Amino acid sequence: MGEVDQALNYYQQTLNLCPTEDEEELVSIYHHFGMLKANTREIDQAIALYNQSLELYERTDNLQGKAATLQQLGIIYAKKGEVDEAIALYNQSLSIKERIGDVQGKAATLHCLGVIYANKGDVDEAIAFYNQSLSIKERIGDVQGKAATLNNLGIIYANKGEVEEAIALFNKSLEIKERIGYVQGKAATLHQMGIIYASKGEVEQAIKLYNQSLEINKRIGYVQGKAATLHCLAGIYANKGELEQAIKLYNQSLEITQRIGYVKGKVATLHRLASIYANKGEVDKAIALFNQSLEINERIGNVQGKAMTLWLLGHLAEQQGEYTKAISYLQPALEILQRLKSPDAESVSASLDRIIRNS
Repeated sequence: MGEVDQALNYYQQTLNLCPTEDEEELVSIYHHFGMLKANTREIDQAIALYNQSLELYERTDNLQGKAATLQQLGIIYAKKGEVDEAIALYNQSLSIKERIGDVQGKAATLHCLGVIYANKGDVDEAIAFYNQSLSIKERIGDVQGKAATLNNLGIIYANKGEVEEAIALFNKSLEIKERIGYVQGKAATLHQMGIIYASKGEVEQAIKLYNQSLEINKRIGYVQGKAATLHCLAGIYANKGELEQAIKLYNQSLEITQRIGYVKGKVATLHRLASIYANKGEVDKAIALFNQSLEINERIGNVQGKAMTLWLLGHLAEQQGEYTKAISYLQPALEILQRLKSPDAESVSASLDRIIRNS
C-alpha cells in the first residue's frame, strides 16, 4: 500500500514484543523486517537483520530458511553493485537447495543468477540460467515463476535488439498472468511492452500499454509500479514536445517515490525533470533539481549517475560562461567515467578541452 513508515513501525513493535526464546517467530520477523529495510534502502540494517536471521537458521539447522536468507542477502549485494559477493551467496543458496531437494527454490535462485549476469552484460550466461530456471518451473508447474522468467528473457532479447522475439516472450508471459489472475505481474509485463513499442517509435501503442499498466497498479495499490509507469509516460510526452504534460506526470511519479522512500526512482525522475527545465531555458530550476539528484547519487553510491549529473551541471555552467565552475564539475565526471571505462568519457574529455581553450 506504500505505507512504509507504518509497516516499519509495526515490525519494530513486533520485534520488541517477541520473546527471545520463541526462535521460530523471531527468525521470521528478522527475515521479513530485513526485506522491508532492503526495500527502503536501509541496506546496513537489512544486512544486520538477515545475518541475525541466518545465525538462528544455522543454530536450528533450518536449511531451507538458511538458503532463503542467503538468497535475500545475494539480492542486497547485487543491488549494492558487489556482484562477486552476490554470486557467492546465490551459489551457497543454490548448493543447499540442491542438497535438500528444494527444486522450486533452486529455480528461484537460478532466476536471480540470470538477473545478475544480465546486469553484468553476460547475456549468454544470463539466458542459460533463465532457461535452466524455466525448465524446472515448467516441470513442477510453477506457472507464476515461469511467467516471471519469460518476462526477464523478453527484456534480454529487447536489449539485444531482437524485438519480435522479445514481444513473443512478453506475450507468453502476459497470457499466463492473465490466466492465473496475477494482476501485478500483468501490469509489469504491459509496462515492459510499453517500453518496447516506445523504442520502436509506435508511440500511441506504447501510451495505450502504459495506461493499461497504470490502471492495474492504481487498482491494486502497487504504488512503486505506478510511479515507474508515470515516469515512462512522462518520457513519451517529453519526446513528443508536450512538456507541461511531461512535467505533470514526472511530478506525480516524484511524489510517490518520495513518499515510499524509493530513492533510485526519485533520482531518475529528478534528473529527467532537470533536463526538461534546462531545455526550456529555466536554468536555475534545472540546477536545483540536478543538485538534488547529485546529492542522492552520492549518498547511495551511484557513481555513474553522479558522473552524468556532474556532466550536465558542467554543460549548464559552460553555457552561462562560468568556465571555472564548469571545469570543477567536468573533471570529476571524467575521472569517474574513465574509471568505469564508459564511452561517454571521450565526450566529457572533449568538453573539458574546449572549455580550457576558451577560458
